[in-house]
Amino acid sequence: MTRGSLLGALWLITLACVLCACASPPIARDAAHRSIAGWRAIGVSVEGRSIDAITVGYGTRRMLLIGGIHGDEREGLTAVDRAVEIAHAHGHSWTTTIVRDMNPDGTARGTRTNARGIDLNRNWPAGNFKPGRARGARPLCEPETSAVHALIEEMRPSIVVVFHSMRSGPLVNFDGPARDYADAFARAASHDGTTWRVEPSMGYPTPGSLGSWIGIDQSLPILTIEFRRGARDVTDETERALQAIYATALRENPLSSTRRAER
Repeated sequence: MTRGSLLGALWLITLACVLCACASPPIARDAAHRSIAGWRAIGVSVEGRSIDAITVGYGTRRMLLIGGIHGDEREGLTAVDRAVEIAHAHGHSWTTTIVRDMNPDGTARGTRTNARGIDLNRNWPAGNFKPGRARGARPLCEPETSAVHALIEEMRPSIVVVFHSMRSGPLVNFDGPARDYADAFARAASHDGTTWRVEPSMGYPTPGSLGSWIGIDQSLPILTIEFRRGARDVTDETERALQAIYATALRENPLSSTRRAER
């Protein structure tokens, strides 16, 4: 092979490597975190941050817990690690999957929405979805909602719990057959002068919300946990409340939650 032919071949090999790299999916910025203590990446955000989840336990009942969905509501994130420990303690009767932060770009920016300005709690395939600037042109058009939707379809949860916060908190909102769970949560979380209340309605429309899709369309219990905005540490009340949710489910017919999950 001549010198010119050799250089030409090397150039073609280099070009092929570059093109393959360009065609590869984005690498999560914090990919190293995926394998720590059982956490795994279930997707990647708009800006390339990892969306991490962990599954513990082996029970027939299945809970999905989302530590955060709005980036300016970080209170629930402080309790995620303790929630994992509690889930381990109930692993004989429950399989619990926890998504640490569904909106890591919003958390980094301190914004309710993701990096494209979409409210990830209005981008679900609910019957009441309406296209809009902050809801997206179609359900699941955002990589974050698409990733968690795939997780839900795979695990088929018996109950979904989502952490939020608001200035008028703390309160528990519910959709679907979740009134007993909400009442148990509120009783258990109330302590040291803090009183949780149960709100069946948020008092305003929520088109395309996770609650609408899970609770109304699929008739599965879902709790929207609204911590008090600005609370520094919600670990203690989260522990009491999660214990109450597990205990409430154990009083059900053991097959009821499984049957609902297999719809």
